Amino acid sequence: MRLFIQGVLVARAGQRCVAAMLRLVAPQLPRARPTPCANTGRMWLLRVGLYELTRPKEKADDWMWILDHTVQLGGMKALVIVGVRLSQWEKQRRPLRHEDLTVLDVMPMRHSSGPAVQARLEVAAQQTGDPRAILGDGGTDLKCGITSFQKTHRGVARLYDIKHKMALLLQQQLEKDPRWAKFIAGVNQTRARVLLTDLAFLTPPELKAKSRYLNLPPLAAWGRNTLRFLDCPHDLPGKAVDRKVLEEKLGWLREYREALYHWSVLLAIAEAAEHYVRHEGYHAVAAERLRARLDGLGINAAAQAMEGATLDFVAEQSAPARPEERLIGSSEVLESLIGKYKHLQGTYNRGGMTPQLLAFGAVAMTKTTETISSALTAVRTRDVLQWCRQHLGLGVQGQRRHAFREQKQDTKPLLSLESF
Repeated sequence: MRLFIQGVLVARAGQRCVAAMLRLVAPQLPRARPTPCANTGRMWLLRVGLYELTRPKEKADDWMWILDHTVQLGGMKALVIVGVRLSQWEKQRRPLRHEDLTVLDVMPMRHSSGPAVQARLEVAAQQTGDPRAILGDGGTDLKCGITSFQKTHRGVARLYDIKHKMALLLQQQLEKDPRWAKFIAGVNQTRARVLLTDLAFLTPPELKAKSRYLNLPPLAAWGRNTLRFLDCPHDLPGKAVDRKVLEEKLGWLREYREALYHWSVLLAIAEAAEHYVRHEGYHAVAAERLRARLDGLGINAAAQAMEGATLDFVAEQSAPARPEERLIGSSEVLESLIGKYKHLQGTYNRGGMTPQLLAFGAVAMTKTTETISSALTAVRTRDVLQWCRQHLGLGVQGQRRHAFREQKQDTKPLLSLESF
C-alpha cells in the first residue's frame, strides 16, 4: 500500500503505471502479497486523503493559514485551506515544503463568495482555534471572506502573497513601457515563423494566457541567450545555420537589447523580494534588510519606482508582526500543492471536479507504514463515497454518460466513484 501511494505521489507515476510496475516486481520479492489494480490503489489514495482532511488537529495560537482556489472543467471551483505552525516553521527558516502543511479544508463550491469563504474559515477555526494570520492572493471573494472573518476574530492578520504582489508591480512598470507590447507581438510572430524550421532551437517560450506578466522570466532569458547567438552565430554539430535566414527571422530582437536589460533589472528586484520573503517571512525589520539586498538595482526611474513600491509593500505587510515574530509571506507552497493535484488529476481532467480532490490530504500527509495503516483503518470506502455524494454530486463525466447513453426503464443509478 505504501509503495503504491508513494509511487503515485513521490515518483509522480500514473496509477496504472504503478500498478503494472508492482506486478512486475512482486515475483522477485519474498513473501510478496497480491498487487493492487489501479482502481484499488486509487481508493487507498483517496481514503488516506480523507483521513488527513478529517483527523483532529491540535489547537494552538500560532497557526497560520494559507488559502487559494483551484478551478477545472465545469462550473465548480474548490477552496483549499492549509495550515502551518509558525513555531515549527521558524525553527527551519526555509521555504515551506508540502510535508510542512496540514490540510484543513478542501471544499468544492459552485459559487465562491465572501460569505462562502467566511463560512469555511469558521469551520477551520473549529479545528485549530483562531489563526495568527491568513495569507492569500488578492481575489475579491477571498479578501471579503477574510475581512468578514476578522470582524469576529480579533487579532487575526490578513497578509498578501509576495509573488502575486510582485507580478502586479511588474505589470504596472511594463504597461508604462511602449516597447513591451511591441516586443510581445514580435515574440508571437517569431514563434510562428521558426517553430517548424531549422531555427526551431531558437523558438521563444510559449506564453501564458493567465498571469501573463509571469512570462517575463522565461522571455528575458530567451532574449538574452538569443542575442548572444545573434552576435556570434555558429554552426551546430552536423548542422549548418543559415545566417541570412537567422537575421531575417530574429534580427528584430537587437532593437530590444537595452529594453531586455532594463526589464531584467525589474525582474531581479521582484526575484530578490520573493526570495527574501520565502526564506525570512514578514517581520519587524524585513523592509530594512531587503533594502540592503536591492542596493544598486535602481538604475533608472522604472527600477527606482519598482524598488520603492516593493519596500513599501513589505513594510506594510510586516506591520502586524510582533517583536521577534516572523509571518509567512509566500503562498508558493500551496500553488505547488495545487499543481501536484492537477498532475494527479490529469487522467480525469475531462471529468471536471472529481474525488481526486482528496489527494490534497494524501500529498501533505507524512506517509509512513504506520500513518497509512492508521488512515486505512479509520476511513473505509463507504466514507469516501459518502464525502463525494455530499460535496461533489454528479460530475461532468457522469453527466456526459447519462446524457449520451441509451435511455432504459430498468437502468439503475451509478454508485461508483466514476459517477462523481
